[in-house]
Amino acid sequence: MAKRVLVGAILHETNTFNVVPTRLADFAGRYLVFGEAEARARLAGTGTEVGGFLEAAAAHGWEIVLPVAAACGPSGPLAAADWAALKDAMLSARGSFDGVLLALHGAMVSEDCLDPEGELLAALRARHGERVPIVATLDMHANVSPRMVAAADALFPYRTYPHVDHFDCAVEAADALARLMQAADRDEADRGGAGSGRLTRAVLARPPMIDAADHGRTGPPGPMNALLAHAAALAARPGVVSAGLTIGFPWADVPDAGPAAMVSVMADAAVDPRALALDLGERLWDSRTETQLDFAGTETAIAAARAPGGDPRPLVLADFADNPAGGAYGDSPNLLRAMLEAGLDNAAFATICDPAAVTLAGEAGEGAMLDLALGGRLAPHIPPPLALRARVLRLHPGTFRCEGPVLRGLSVDMGPMALLEAAGLRIVVASRALSVTDLNLFRALGIEPATLSVIGLKSRNHLRAAFGPIARDILLVDAGGIATMRLSQIPYSRIRRPLWPLDPVEHFSNLDAIHVFDTQSGPEERSLPVDGHAQGR
Repeated sequence: MAKRVLVGAILHETNTFNVVPTRLADFAGRYLVFGEAEARARLAGTGTEVGGFLEAAAAHGWEIVLPVAAACGPSGPLAAADWAALKDAMLSARGSFDGVLLALHGAMVSEDCLDPEGELLAALRARHGERVPIVATLDMHANVSPRMVAAADALFPYRTYPHVDHFDCAVEAADALARLMQAADRDEADRGGAGSGRLTRAVLARPPMIDAADHGRTGPPGPMNALLAHAAALAARPGVVSAGLTIGFPWADVPDAGPAAMVSVMADAAVDPRALALDLGERLWDSRTETQLDFAGTETAIAAARAPGGDPRPLVLADFADNPAGGAYGDSPNLLRAMLEAGLDNAAFATICDPAAVTLAGEAGEGAMLDLALGGRLAPHIPPPLALRARVLRLHPGTFRCEGPVLRGLSVDMGPMALLEAAGLRIVVASRALSVTDLNLFRALGIEPATLSVIGLKSRNHLRAAFGPIARDILLVDAGGIATMRLSQIPYSRIRRPLWPLDPVEHFSNLDAIHVFDTQSGPEERSLPVDGHAQGR
């Protein structure tokens, strides 16, 4: 008999310092679908988690029930009523299930809950019982809570940053769920009836950090690559279901913010998941020496753009502190202002989020000249809007299909867009704040990005997957914004302390530094020397 599996996706990464609430309408930028038929029409064949779930379910011959699939660009806390609507949709599925398969982000915050994913997983566990396996994918930048680990049998974080393995991670999670359902069947047959107790034992280990491993980048290779290779070796051991690493999302002021190691094993496995999780947690702690926290400002960026050279490929300036992929507003004109003042030739900037400016451009029409006050309205520490006289080159509805590798095949919706030109620089103005990760954004507006000399982007590392192959270099620029890596300037009030790099490393020399949650024994702590490792590696 075919297995009956509950499938769903709810993904949102929340910057709690963003004062604009996120609503269900904002999910239209990526996707918001209800029911299996709509999910297949929108997401089958795409490089998303749901695309992977659908393909894996067909390969395994499962009957699936898919109540909701929702993904939104990072932004402010999700409105309480809208979180309730998504959660209720996921919990609306009736009947018994052999397994549950979810795509979650892991760093979502709603107006009324600091740990929505933990809340959802706990509700699913309470509804479907201890013996029904629950498996979920997570973003690499999840803030993993003990409640999430306590409710799920296995968690599978992405292993790439830029995130290009949504699909592969989903298929791996589905395969793990298939093995767990088979194990439940074998146990039931051996016992002559229904088994009892959880199928897995899981351990969460969190070092005292707010960021690690150079924010998790794997392309170009960084310290995360070696950590992931070690985690993969642990995951291959007999009895291990999953061994994963998350970097955390430092712009979420929540108690569970920060990097984590998660290991899940079969309940009857001989391997000790605590030892494996501590091993990974210690290696995360060691990666602090390879984590960049200081970045170029606008003066350095402009100097690099003006520097002579023989390479005709574009220099990409990543305006990451106001990057929408970090939940920032995406409307800071600081880097754009500097590029205009520098008089750069053959340059373009994408995107400034300013729906009012798009409306004015639409009213003026293509070819018109207009005076604008562009961006700079939402963050109080960002200078005033940029006074600009510009020509409207092109108007566009804002929808285009991603070429990839990030979000391959997915149609994204930036809202109505306008391509402006001022002082010879082309500026893409959008109605939605979404990070620039795909070349087709420019192509939709008639620009081939490979022919440009300088490109300014509201992005950080995801851009590397598409823009890296065409760029002569990529320079990360902190021009101000609520996704800055100047972490000591962020007004945290709810995170646990002490945490590196907010507190001096010397403070940890005799500290019980790694916090452990074990589904078998509950929370505990493990001493971690600053220079060296706890015994047992």
